[in-house]
Amino acid sequence: MSKGKNVLKWRHIPVILAFIFLFLFILFEVSGLITLERINSLVRESGSFAAVLIILFLIIDLILPMPSTVLMTFSGAFYGTFMGTLINITGSLLASLAGFVITRKLGKRWSFLDNQEKQSMNEWFRKWGEGILILSKMIPIASETMACFAGLTRISLSHFIILSLIGIIPVSVYYAYFGSISESFSEWLLPLFFGIAIPIIVWSILKR
Repeated sequence: MSKGKNVLKWRHIPVILAFIFLFLFILFEVSGLITLERINSLVRESGSFAAVLIILFLIIDLILPMPSTVLMTFSGAFYGTFMGTLINITGSLLASLAGFVITRKLGKRWSFLDNQEKQSMNEWFRKWGEGILILSKMIPIASETMACFAGLTRISLSHFIILSLIGIIPVSVYYAYFGSISESFSEWLLPLFFGIAIPIIVWSILKR
């Protein structure tokens, strides 16, 4: 990096990450390359490999706009609450780890921020970021954004895994359960809505 003043502020990073994920989501939605119908068909036709395919799709969701909440509901519909939960946890955790490791390696290779900005970012993350990381696991785009952002902070890998699991496990159970008791996709809409709304409401209350 240049020795000149670094104009990038740490607060820009999560915004940039979220914009990238949102752009990819819109791009693939408009292109029609990835649709719920195609994903549903692929999962149903994969037979005994459905679990592997769901996990793979959840990992790919890091860079492509896979409907992760719908996929987690699929796992419950196909495998029941218990196995569906295990599948969801595996795929979601691997996706989070991938984002974390990629940005951590990039952060070590290139200095995006000056020392003052890094210190400010780490102080903020210790105070607020860990809670947001947990709550983000229920919100599409926010989950990927926070996993990648965490990789640029000083949080240890083990602590990141623990926080991620705290957020991932209840989400995995939630969607697997509703998938197991629902008979049609239309019955998933309300659980999907509450799954996104609840963490936003909780964070709004805690931030006061």
